[in-house]
Amino acid sequence: MAYVGTPIDTQNQFQALQGKRFNGDGSTTAFTLDIAPTSVFDIEVFVENVRQDPNSAYTLSGTTLTFSAAPSSGTNNIYVVHQAKAVGTIEVPDSYRTTSQTISGARNFTSNVGFGESSPSSKVHIKNGDCGNTPHAEADDLFIEDDDHAGLTIGSPNDKQGSIYFADDGSQYAGQIQYNHSTNAMLFATSATARMTIDGNGHVTMPSQSGFQAQNSSEQSNLAINSFVTLTFAQEHSDTNADYNNSNSTFTAPVTGKYLVTASLQFNNLDHDATYWQTQIKTSNREYTKLDSGNQYDADPTNFGYYQTMVVDMDANDTCIIRWYQGGGTAQADMRTESFFAMQLLA
Repeated sequence: MAYVGTPIDTQNQFQALQGKRFNGDGSTTAFTLDIAPTSVFDIEVFVENVRQDPNSAYTLSGTTLTFSAAPSSGTNNIYVVHQAKAVGTIEVPDSYRTTSQTISGARNFTSNVGFGESSPSSKVHIKNGDCGNTPHAEADDLFIEDDDHAGLTIGSPNDKQGSIYFADDGSQYAGQIQYNHSTNAMLFATSATARMTIDGNGHVTMPSQSGFQAQNSSEQSNLAINSFVTLTFAQEHSDTNADYNNSNSTFTAPVTGKYLVTASLQFNNLDHDATYWQTQIKTSNREYTKLDSGNQYDADPTNFGYYQTMVVDMDANDTCIIRWYQGGGTAQADMRTESFFAMQLLA
C-alpha cells in the first residue's frame, strides 16, 4: 500500500547516540562528561536504572554534571545518554529550488552571499552576466554585475521620495541623494543641508556656492598718484559662506576653482593730464589689468565708469582685491559710492 504521512528523508545520515557511565560512592556529586550538553534536557540521566528528573535532580555547567544529592555506591550504577547528539546533512527539497519561498526572521551570513554567482567577490554579489570586472576594494559591499547594462532601482510612490543616505558615527544622514517624485527634483545634501538641487525643469541651484557682492559705502577720495591703491567696498549686500572681508575688501577663496570676478567702478575728478589709468583685478598669483590713456576721454573730463570682468583660477586660500593706478597728472580721483565688487565660484 502507499505510504501515508510525511515522506521519509533518505538523505540524513545520523551519528550514533553517545553515553557515559560512572561509579557512585555515596558522597561524590560532580561527574565529568565527554561532551558538553546545551541544557539539562539534552541528556537522560539514570541512577540504579531510575531516570532522574532534569528539573531538580541535577544541573549542568559545561561538561560538569552535578547531582543535587550524591548517588549511592555501585559499579557503573550511573549512566548518561546524550539524546540530542543526532546530526545529519539534509538535501534541499526540489520545491525550494524551483518555487519562491518566504523566509521570516533574521538570517546571519558570516561569509559573502551570491545571487547568480557561486563564488561572490563582494559582501553581496548579484550577477546577471559577466562584466569582466571585480568590485573596487572600497566599494565591495554590494556588487551588481551584468554583461550588458547594469543598475540599481529605488522605487517609491509618485507622491513620495527615494533617497540614498550616507551615515557616520555622528549622523544618520551626513550625506544624502534624494529624488522627489512630486516635484521631479533631485537634491544633493551634506550635513542635512541642501547643497545642490536640480528641479523638474532642469534648473540647477547651489545655495552654498561661495560668492559675494559689496558696494563702496562712502566715497573713497583723493586716490594716490603713481602707486596702486586698494579700492574699498565695505557695504556687503550678500556673502555666502562669509569668504569676503569687508574690513580690507578682500575675498579669500575657500576652495581651488574658477571664479568669476566683476568690478563696476565709477570715478569723479579724473585728471586728463594723467598719462594713463589702470584698474586691476589682483589675485595671489596673477594680475588682470585694464589700461586706459588719459587723453582719450576729453569729452568727459571729470566723470567716468570702468567695467572689468574676468574668470580667474584660484587655489584655496588665495585672495583677490581690486586696485587703481593713476600714472602722472596732479588731480587725485575719487571713487563714487555707486561702485561694486562681486565674485562667484563657477567650478
